[in-house]
Amino acid sequence: MFGIPANLLERDIFFERANANGLPQERAMNITKNLGMLLLAIYLILAGITLLFHITIPTIVMGILALAAGILILIGR
Repeated sequence: MFGIPANLLERDIFFERANANGLPQERAMNITKNLGMLLLAIYLILAGITLLFHITIPTIVMGILALAAGILILIGR
């Protein structure tokens, strides 16, 4: 159609049908109840911040946080 290859027209129709705008959000974001995963998330965030912004957090704090997260994940808490 008007110099547009047929495969592009089919792809546009596919994406037009796959449009998912307007879906309602029914639930709020859940914070994990697993303490080990929460500590791991905090550790990863702090490790990323220290690398990006060169902020120094004592290694003993990071070590204890990593150790606690690992132990709690292993025992399933």
